[in-house]
Amino acid sequence: MHFENKSSRFQSVLSHNYGWIVMSGFWMSSLVIPMVAVSLGIMLPDMTVELSITPIQAGLLGSAFFIGTATASLPASIYLSRYSPKKVVALALLMAALLAFVQGNAANFYILMLARLLFTLTMVSRAQAEIILIKQWFGLRQFAFVVSLAVGILSSGNLLGVGITAWLMDIFSGWRNVYYFLGIVLFIEMFIWIAVGKDKPDIDISIEPDANEDNSPSRVLFGNKTVWILAICPTGAALAFGSVMTFWPTYALETLNLDLKTVGLLMTLFPVGGTVASFLGGPLSEKAGQRKIFIWLPGLLLPIIYIFLFTTTSTTVTATLLLLAGWNAMIWVPVLRTIQFDLGFAPRETAVVVGLSMTIIPVGGAIGPPMVGLIQEISGSLQYGLLGIALFPITLVVGGLLIPETIQPEPLHTIESDTDV
Repeated sequence: MHFENKSSRFQSVLSHNYGWIVMSGFWMSSLVIPMVAVSLGIMLPDMTVELSITPIQAGLLGSAFFIGTATASLPASIYLSRYSPKKVVALALLMAALLAFVQGNAANFYILMLARLLFTLTMVSRAQAEIILIKQWFGLRQFAFVVSLAVGILSSGNLLGVGITAWLMDIFSGWRNVYYFLGIVLFIEMFIWIAVGKDKPDIDISIEPDANEDNSPSRVLFGNKTVWILAICPTGAALAFGSVMTFWPTYALETLNLDLKTVGLLMTLFPVGGTVASFLGGPLSEKAGQRKIFIWLPGLLLPIIYIFLFTTTSTTVTATLLLLAGWNAMIWVPVLRTIQFDLGFAPRETAVVVGLSMTIIPVGGAIGPPMVGLIQEISGSLQYGLLGIALFPITLVVGGLLIPETIQPEPLHTIESDTDV
């Protein structure tokens, strides 16, 4: 009997904490998936020579992930959210691994572009599954911490992609073999996920009752201004972010007289600042007792930081500005995502709300790099192209001031009145 009591307590503790095991298995791939995306900026100089890529084509490659995310996020959140997150993630990792190999084997711009667009579908599928898993396994007071952890780990993947790609290109003799290496890692992570991934047994999302009168979780998008403001206000910041990630390494090679490895090392300061901000954003907003300031304040600071970043020729000043830019470019992300959880919607509805953001925000990211490339082709100056996008993050100021404050002791099922908006 004593043994049975111990066994029962152990099973209870394991069941209570198994969500952390599930998310740890999920987050392993969150370190690798973004590496495939953000490594483009470091690989681009070599790709440009080998595949004869034009500036506009380079901008399109930089926009591919934003275009794919904008196209697929909302449909995925509505339709894929009805299926088992474990199965969705396993299939997404399988496809991600295969598409990493396709990118490494691309013979021209068009194949590379198509493979990057399709790779985005795997990212979107994982993202909506992550929302369901967090809602299944964690409670209201844990959301800010868990969401910040999720965004922080994703940002760490960005950091790895920027920081070690140049070294990986040396180790594996070129950008193509780096993609092959990442594909192998994704295959391994798929098997790990199959072993540890689990849907919470007492929550069946396929029969989840919606908070609205019909059976579609998309109903949550109608009649709630806050949901739309949260989705629209970061578009300018995304536009600038995508442009910096795509073109700043090339700009630095032209203006700072540094080699590719040094530029890659310097560029890591951008995601370093972003990674720290991602981990701390949610907890800091809890500590401060407000979320809005973490959205509108970065919108004020980013244009100033970007203008100085695109005009200085000092390596020391550049390093400082990259760190500050990274912090302000990411501090709002976990806070905005936490607000979406604050609203208290059911799991599938929350996935749709996040899916709306993942549909609209990347539109800005998709526009940015081609805009920079177009300005560069017209003016002959990459600096003019980058300066052309410096002011766009001010959209965060507008949205951050319009949304209501959402920190409350109990969840909000809806924001019934938009009088504060």
